[in-house]
Amino acid sequence: MCDLIHRLAPVVLGMLLLHASAQRTDAQRHRDPCRLLTDSEVRSVQGYAPSQKISSEQPAGSFRFTQCFYQTPEVSSSVSVALGVPLTTDGKRSGPRQYWERQFEREEREDRAEPGEKKEQPPKRLAGLGDEAYWVGDPLTGALYVLRGEVFLRVSVGGPADQSQKIKRARTLATYALRRLNTRGPTTNSR
Repeated sequence: MCDLIHRLAPVVLGMLLLHASAQRTDAQRHRDPCRLLTDSEVRSVQGYAPSQKISSEQPAGSFRFTQCFYQTPEVSSSVSVALGVPLTTDGKRSGPRQYWERQFEREEREDRAEPGEKKEQPPKRLAGLGDEAYWVGDPLTGALYVLRGEVFLRVSVGGPADQSQKIKRARTLATYALRRLNTRGPTTNSR
């Protein structure tokens, strides 16, 4: 009996490790920004399907910041989707949320521009997306930021459209992405 236990122990341990790895891989897949939009969704909003998806990761301190550039044949119509995801597994999942709170303070922002300096446009709050959502940018460029749970999503769209059209397009793509985004799954400490 003891011999049987010694033979089965490595098999059982291996199965447990494989199961844990599969769960981590599943959570990572649901947090991969290159898997949050389908080619047809990008085409329906931007007029072109992505010809290439380029992923990258940037250091972000207390959280993981990954990005996917959905490059379309007309490069100016490409889309960028990024995620801020907690790194810690010790129960403290506050990295992206702390960043969010610093970026989008609840009280009115002061006008910090000196006389003669270009004034920054304050973030524009948008209702009906995630826990909170803001458009940050000017009439030519910008990005939609959406907080859901402890994860935030950033969507930026290219194209010749004016700011209201960019917001509408980014909002549509964010809605698609949020349907696939797992915000409550396990996280890893790897960068």
